[in-house]
Amino acid sequence: MSQGIAATVVRWIFSRGQKGSKVALRAEFTPGKVYLHVTAPVKTIPCVAPNAMKLETYLRMADIPYEPMYGWGVGPKGKIPWIEYNGEAMGDSGLIIEFLNREKGVDLNQSLSDADKAVSRAFTKMVEENTYWGLARNRWIDHFDKLQQLYEIPWSIMFFLKYFGLGKAKQAMWNQGIGRHSTEEVEGIMDKDLKAISRFLGTKPYLMGDEPTEVDAAVFGQLSEMCYCLPDSYLYRIVNVDYPNLQAYCNRIKDRYWSDWDKLTGNNA
Repeated sequence: MSQGIAATVVRWIFSRGQKGSKVALRAEFTPGKVYLHVTAPVKTIPCVAPNAMKLETYLRMADIPYEPMYGWGVGPKGKIPWIEYNGEAMGDSGLIIEFLNREKGVDLNQSLSDADKAVSRAFTKMVEENTYWGLARNRWIDHFDKLQQLYEIPWSIMFFLKYFGLGKAKQAMWNQGIGRHSTEEVEGIMDKDLKAISRFLGTKPYLMGDEPTEVDAAVFGQLSEMCYCLPDSYLYRIVNVDYPNLQAYCNRIKDRYWSDWDKLTGNNA
C-alpha cells in the first residue's frame, strides 16, 4: 500500500504529458455536476498540487457547482487534477477549463482585448511550464526532508520515496532542464519569474485589472504553494517579503474565493 501511494505521488507530479491507465468512474452522478479529483487538504493549503489549486479556484471564480473527490488516484492523462462530468473522465487543468467554458457558457476573459489575452496566455505558460519546475525542485531537492510534513504522509512512505521517488524526481527535472542548473541559478530564474509577475501586477488588484480573469487562477495556483507552504523556503521569502504585492495578491484571492480555507485546512479553531 505504501509503495503504491509513493509511486502515485511521484507519478502525478512528474508524469507530465503521459497518459494514465483507464480510470474507474462513479456509477451514479448528477448531470451537469463536476466531480473534482484532487488530493485532500493539508494544514497549510487546500491542495498541494498547483494545478489543482488553479482548477478549483477557477471553478469558484466561475461559480460552477462541483464536488471534491479526495485521493491520490490519477486521471486519464496520468495526473492530478482531473474531473468526472456526465459519466466521462477528463484530464489536464487547461483543457478542463476550456471544456467547461464551452459547456457552461463561462468567459472570465470577456473584458480582455486580444492583446490582453496574449499577455495572459504568456503568463499562464510561464508559471506552468517554467515556474512550476522551480517550485517542484525546491520541494523535492532543496526541502526533501520537509515533504512528509507538507504532504502529511507516513514516514514509511517517505522512506520509500527517498529510495525510489527521489531518483525519479531528479531524472524528470534533468530531462526538463531545471535539474541541470545549480541551486543558485535556479533561485535566480525563479526570482526573475516572480519579479516579472510582481512588476506587471503593480498596484492592480488582479493581473489584468480590477476583476479576476483565468490567468489569476493559474498564477494563484502556483503562488499559493509558495506563499503558504514551507516557511523555510526561499520562495516563501520572495513572495512574502521581497515582493509584498504578491503576498497581498494571494491573500486577496484567498479571501474572495476561499472563505472556507481555514475550515478545510483545520485552522478554524
